[in-house]
Amino acid sequence: MIDQNSQYNQLPKELDSVFSELEMNKHLRQAGIKKSFGFSCSYLFQL
Repeated sequence: MIDQNSQYNQLPKELDSVFSELEMNKHLRQAGIKKSFGFSCSYLFQL
């Protein structure tokens, strides 16, 4: 059976901690990257 992961729980733990430590969401906002609907920019960037 295939495990169903949450859409925000796709990254391995190691990569998730790197994205948090580097504050990627903050840098995406400062770069002016915005979306009006759908998945968030940070989610798409992590994919």
